[in-house]
Amino acid sequence: IGYQDFGRQFLNVDEHNQIFEITQLTAEDFVNHNYLLFSIHYNECSEKNIFFFFFSLINNTLTINIGFDKSCDTCNRKYAYFFLTLDKNISFEDVSFTYKANNTIICPYDQDDKPIIYLYPKEEMNITVKLMNEKVLTTTYPKYHNSWDIYAYPNGDLIDNNTNRKLYALYWEGNNHHAKVMEDGFAVRGEDTVSFLEEKLHLLGLTDHEADEFIIYWLPKMEHNKYNYIRFETMEEINQYMPIIINPTPDSIIRIQMDFKPLDKIINVKEQQLTTSFRSGFTVVEWGGSIIE
Repeated sequence: IGYQDFGRQFLNVDEHNQIFEITQLTAEDFVNHNYLLFSIHYNECSEKNIFFFFFSLINNTLTINIGFDKSCDTCNRKYAYFFLTLDKNISFEDVSFTYKANNTIICPYDQDDKPIIYLYPKEEMNITVKLMNEKVLTTTYPKYHNSWDIYAYPNGDLIDNNTNRKLYALYWEGNNHHAKVMEDGFAVRGEDTVSFLEEKLHLLGLTDHEADEFIIYWLPKMEHNKYNYIRFETMEEINQYMPIIINPTPDSIIRIQMDFKPLDKIINVKEQQLTTSFRSGFTVVEWGGSIIE
């Protein structure tokens, strides 16, 4: 399930104090015990109530057994750090972790992940961006209050007029997206994800820089799957879920929403016909994606 393991043994208080600036443990704590610091790389949206069943020591390998509740949402992964107290006579060479989900996975809604918006005016100007389906928003940056009030530069640099903070894009996520497998799309080997996305994103109008950011975000979720069903939503479908009003009105707008589903075997699907997008004048670009559950 994508955890990264880390183990650091502390056999005395001096080793401990080399890592921590504040006093977590004292010399008295090490009279009868040693300690293991370890981290869990977890998804805070979908992996909850992490707890430890027990640990076992076999063939110089300390195995820590961990349980958690799981749902299907997707967030950026985070680290949680824990101390394990061990008797002084316990020694080992390796540390391993085993994980078990304790609940049936239930998906309360589909998530529209990481839509970000770039603004490229022809000259410096104030721009207002308004998302018209505000009730589905779950995360925004800068914080969205009825609209974003932005000062934009032709090179894409942005300033939030409310905080004076420099930005390179606007970010939002929303729920109740309800993406699904359609009659058209693409069936792509996981190992071919990069070449597929490079080709299609260029066709859809992204610059190399924008495509790089798209691929860097989605590649870890796609390339290790045996296959992926991939479909790019039409402009009508995107606007139905999240209409957007921008003032002044842009001369061209590119909105890309990729829906995909990991597959164990290839499926037959009608190849989706994509339309090339062109930029002219004041251009707005948005890209995002969603995992079909």
